[in-house]
Amino acid sequence: MEKIKESTHLNAESKLLDPEFEHTAVPLEYRKKLSSVSAVWFGFPMVLTSAVIGGLITAQLGFKSGALAMLLGNLLLFVVVGLLSYDAGRTGLNFSLTAKKTFGRSGYYLVSGLLSTVVIGWFALQIGLTGATMHDSFGSNLLVMTLAGGILYVIITYIGIKALSFLGWIAAPFYFLIAAIAVYMALKEGNSDILSYQPHVSSAMSFGAAVTLVFAGFADSGTMTADFTRWAKNGREGFLSTIFAFPIGNFIAEMVGGIVVATGVIPNPASTGGDFMTVLSGHGTLLTVLSVIFVFINLGSVATHCLYNGAVGWSHMSGKKMRTITLFLGFLGVLAAVSGIYNHFFNWLVLLGVIIPPISAIMIADRLVLNRGNSAQTAAWNPVAITSWGLAAIVSLFINFQAPNLPVAVIGLVAGAVFYIAGSKLFNK
Repeated sequence: MEKIKESTHLNAESKLLDPEFEHTAVPLEYRKKLSSVSAVWFGFPMVLTSAVIGGLITAQLGFKSGALAMLLGNLLLFVVVGLLSYDAGRTGLNFSLTAKKTFGRSGYYLVSGLLSTVVIGWFALQIGLTGATMHDSFGSNLLVMTLAGGILYVIITYIGIKALSFLGWIAAPFYFLIAAIAVYMALKEGNSDILSYQPHVSSAMSFGAAVTLVFAGFADSGTMTADFTRWAKNGREGFLSTIFAFPIGNFIAEMVGGIVVATGVIPNPASTGGDFMTVLSGHGTLLTVLSVIFVFINLGSVATHCLYNGAVGWSHMSGKKMRTITLFLGFLGVLAAVSGIYNHFFNWLVLLGVIIPPISAIMIADRLVLNRGNSAQTAAWNPVAITSWGLAAIVSLFINFQAPNLPVAVIGLVAGAVFYIAGSKLFNK
């Protein structure tokens, strides 16, 4: 009888928890249809954070220039993330396994370790924002809301890619609903002539810097897209699944923030951006309840995706199961959020984001341009890849500090590709 109960329990668990294939390619029979993979990416960028970024850009560039910068930044994301997703769909390999083929069995630890740690910083930041938003907008207990958000996000991530896909199906439509209400109220209460909106302050942001800001928002998880798109049935569907995120989902989310700022209803958009939660507050019980649900679903979408990226990466590097690492990293993230240390993460995370784009370019050049395939699989190090990343990172950091008005992300991508292709032709003959 006990064996029957145990077997029933295991069968129920296996139906809920699919294998995550941390250390091997996803078998074809486990691949998911295009709509499921697309949902994972669709709900990810349609978040309040993207609206904040769109509002910041609009406040400093004006509506028309800001919208163009957002569009170009998203098209750049589509090209980079789309190509990486194409490779993931055709191979079924996660980011760490792919990075191992480009940077070597030992070299990939540098790349995967950096990105898998950076995304946990973003995970902690989203937990902290959950508590802060609930406290500032609705007067809720900061500690309780932070803990509630953190625990909920860890549980969702623990279930795996299936839960992320389901969350995407909920998060995107819910964003449309709440954003539509916020835009309607903003247009009703503020200036409806949004096309003529001019910069709120003397512009401290150039057009190139705005494009970089859009790209940097998803530079880390975009580079790690293989963790999500390895579930696609083939390369074509992996590529197509990213369209729903870039330019569609992220552009819409950023434009919402830009529209709200352009109406003039946000007092200090140069610092708060397009955070439209203040527009929704004080309008009755129903809208308050919807807003509370929105906060958890919205910020939870980002948090769970970031934790999933980190867990898949560290599980492969440590040789452990993804779900075991999820609990460990989730605990660290919640601890960082509750302690308030997450407040010091943002500038460091943005700075680290400057050196991430070259990684994407090097992997694309290696996998799709030079078509090296598995040639680096048995090598401990690929010195050309490591050196190219280092040189491109130096160029990116130099531009970031000395000429921040230029599109740093674009320069980093080009530098990474040029250094790697040239180096490969010289030294990997």
